[in-house]
Amino acid sequence: MRFTPDRHLHSKEHLLADDLAKIMREPKKFAAYLGIAKLYHESDLRALVRYVCDKENLPMEARGKYFFAALKGLSKKIGIKFKSRQKKPKKNGQTKRNRKTSG
Repeated sequence: MRFTPDRHLHSKEHLLADDLAKIMREPKKFAAYLGIAKLYHESDLRALVRYVCDKENLPMEARGKYFFAALKGLSKKIGIKFKSRQKKPKKNGQTKRNRKTSG
């Protein structure tokens, strides 16, 4: 048996998000788990997943909601800043109004 790495999982956060999504049995919510993998410490997230999975009286369908609600109690990583989306500059610096009047 050969091991073939998944090329889509290229960082530590991607691997953590993939693990969390598989453990919580929510593979379609990979993006949500990736977002929290970037914001919170790995050890805290793994401990929280273990705690949620060990709860006996919690139905399987409610585990994801319980997990995301329990995130509010965790402390975030220090110094994490996301890139803000910047507007694309207009071509030639003209607007629609300027194009109509310039003849």
